[in-house]
Parts: sequence; C-alpha cells; structure tokens
Amino acid sequence: MHSIMIICPDHSPLKESEKWLSRYGFQVNTSNSLEQANKYYELTEFHLLLIDQEAIEHLNSTQLSNTQSSNTQLPSTPRRIVLDTKPSLSTGVNCMAQGAVYYLPLPTDSETLLKHVVNVLEQNNEPSSTTTSQPSSTNTTKEETLTLGAQGSGIIGQSPLMQDLFSDMRKIAGTDVTVLIRGESGTGKELVAKALHNLSQRHHHPIISVNCAAIPENLIESELFGHEKGAFTGANTSHDGLIYAADKGTLFLDEIGELPLEAQARLLRVLQEGEIRRVGATHSTKVNIRLITATHRDLIAMVKQGLFREDLYYRLYVMELLLPPLRDRGDDISMLAQILLEKACQKHNKSIYRYNRAFDKAIRSHHWPGNVRELENAIERAVILSPPERVEAANLKLASQQGMSNTIKDSLTSEANTFAGSTLDDYFKHFVLTHQHKMTETQLAHSLGISRKSLWERRQKLAIPKKVTTEK
Repeated sequence: MHSIMIICPDHSPLKESEKWLSRYGFQVNTSNSLEQANKYYELTEFHLLLIDQEAIEHLNSTQLSNTQSSNTQLPSTPRRIVLDTKPSLSTGVNCMAQGAVYYLPLPTDSETLLKHVVNVLEQNNEPSSTTTSQPSSTNTTKEETLTLGAQGSGIIGQSPLMQDLFSDMRKIAGTDVTVLIRGESGTGKELVAKALHNLSQRHHHPIISVNCAAIPENLIESELFGHEKGAFTGANTSHDGLIYAADKGTLFLDEIGELPLEAQARLLRVLQEGEIRRVGATHSTKVNIRLITATHRDLIAMVKQGLFREDLYYRLYVMELLLPPLRDRGDDISMLAQILLEKACQKHNKSIYRYNRAFDKAIRSHHWPGNVRELENAIERAVILSPPERVEAANLKLASQQGMSNTIKDSLTSEANTFAGSTLDDYFKHFVLTHQHKMTETQLAHSLGISRKSLWERRQKLAIPKKVTTEK
C-alpha cells in the first residue's frame, strides 16, 4: 500500500483530498505544517508528499524571523506535489527548481490530482529493480533524471502534451525496443533520447549520439561501423566505429532520414543480427545496443520515393514519440523562457533579470518556428543587448523577423497577381525557385502557409531541386 502525507492548514482545500484518497486505498496521514510533520513523522518513509504552498511560505517566514537557524526544511525525498491557492509562474518555476514533481492550482478536481499522484507513484516503482546494486551516487543521479518535466531532468514542461509524452517515455524506457522520435527542428529530440537512456537499465553504460546529416556521405559508414587498416585511402589504422562504442549502451542516430542507402543496409543487419562488420573486414563482431532514432522528415514519403529502405523503416518504427512544437505548449513557453533567461544571465555574468510582463507578452505572441532552440537564442540576444536594470522585449529582435515576414507577404501578393490564371503548381514552383536562395525551408513553408513536411512532399512531386540554404 502506498503511503501519502498531506501537509496543509486546516482551511486548505487540499484537506478534503484525505477522505477520497483513503477510499482509493492509499494510506493517508495529515499535518498542519511542515514543522509538525517533521516532529511526529519520518517523512522519508512516505511514498509521496502533497504540500499546500502556504505551508512552505509559513516555514520560510518562520525561519527568516528566527534568530537561530531551524532544522526544519523541505525533504529531498520522498517526491512531492505542491498545490497553490494563488498559483503564479514564478512560484511554479521555483517549486520545480527545488524538486517538486508537479505544481498544481488549488482547488484541483479529484480526477486531475489522482492522475498526478498515480504518475508520481509509478515513477517511484520504476527504478527499484534497476538501481538496487548500484552505488548511492548512481542512485541519486537516477532519481533526478526520473523526474521528467523538472529542471534537473533536462526536459522541462508541464503542459498536457508534454505530460502525455512523459507518460509514454516512462513506459518505453524500461524496455529495449527501438524508438523513433519525430518532431520539428529545435524541439529537443536529443534531450528525449538522453532521458530515455537515463531511465533505462543501460544508464550506467554510454549513450553515443550521432548526427547523420553532419557526417560526409563518403565517411559515414566508416564512422558508424568502423574500418580495417588499409580498407581505403587514408585508413592508416583500424577504427572501431561509433556503434561498437555504444556496445551495452544506447545509440542515438539523429536525422536518420539523411543516412545513405548503403549505410541503411548495414544498419539493418545490426538490428537483425546484432552484429557489425567493419569496412574492409571479413568477419563480424557482436554488439548489444539499444537504438533510438530521430527525424523531422516523413520517412514513409521517403520510402515511396526510394530514398529510404522500407524494411529498415519497419525495424525502426517499433515505438514512436511525437514532440509537440513550442507554439502548442501553452504556459510551458513562459516557464522555459524564465529558466533560459536565468541561464543566459549566468552564462554572461550578469545579474539575474526580473522576468517582466512585457517580455513575456512578446515571447508568447511569437510563432517560434525554430522552437526551443530559437527561443534560447532570442533570450541570449536580449540578455546581451539589454541595459543592466531591465531585460527589454525589443532586444529579442523578433520585430525584424515580423518585418521580414510582412515583406514576404507583400511579395506573395504581388507574385500571385502576376501569376493570375496559372495553375497553383506553376505558382508554387516559381515561388520556391525564386526565393529558396535567400530563405530557409522553414521560412519558405511559413510564407506559403504550409508545413515543412508539405513543402518537402511538393518538392518531390514537382521535381523542384533543393539548393543549399543557411538553415541550421
């Protein structure tokens, strides 16, 4: 039976949860304050703490007023959910940074609270079979990474879309199944891969991350699978390869859609036979890896175009995780912005700026086609350019992007008038060929009112060559 401690004043709406949690089979104890809870109970013996933020504020004010230091403090274990009758973004960020798994408003309906309670207790159950024989330092790291959504986990978010993602990740992580991560550029696919590794039984072995788009095509087989001495010009020594380096751990292949067909065939053999053969070798070597891949491309469309092996696709598509774009994550945008603001201030040795309403309004009104990566860069710009007393929204430099967007829209209107009477495909082809040398794929798609996936598909259909852009 799971035991829960509820810490709240008598007048708190949280007090009512004692009755219905008990009816669901939980062993529930209550305390009016953190001081009382520490005095009469050993809090580390509970599986979960439900704490009213008012109790935390009372503790802080008591410690500040006392001339002598107090031994009462928030425990690092067990895990806790903080609930607040006056919820605010800054309080929520502070609670998460101090180790809370969830920060919820009060009152919260019983169904919502029960869902979050069960999620936390499921997290508590997962590491028990995998960390028993590990040193205590490893256990601590494992425990921190399990708190998905909190700052220490590397993946921050409390929106429903992210909670659904975290729920799927917890179910998948304990297995060795191959995972395909899909999402727009800049959404954090590598962070998800690392979190899956840290949650898995392989966490004490390495995770090797490879960006398939960053390795020249003529070298990628050698880099991944290794080569024998003399296998090709310049191969002066033998080389194990990155897959071998990931043995007993996790191999993360980012931008898997950029992998050449020859390398795809070799990778298929690794998945089917559990072995690799170096370039130029006559024998194979057994490897034991967990494969995680990621892409922003439509692999099914690539299969139809003959650019991606169908048999490999179905080997990769065992489990799929979809990362939501930043624009769909609601209040997560503000939470991330505040954390990134503090990070940028520390990086550039500046006093921590106060996160103000005008700054938040500018951030929330932007579309963020580059997602979290674009947000991080914009905030760093603002920190560098703003005066010491205040971070200014204008220094995000988002207005210039809006100006460029307006210019593009004017160009679209003008060209549409010029092409009146022509087919839509004619106009589409003309616009892409005219503008692709000065616009990224994201900007092209946004200007045409379509997704990057649709732009790629139309390129294939109309045989429009793709020039090299400066997109990163």
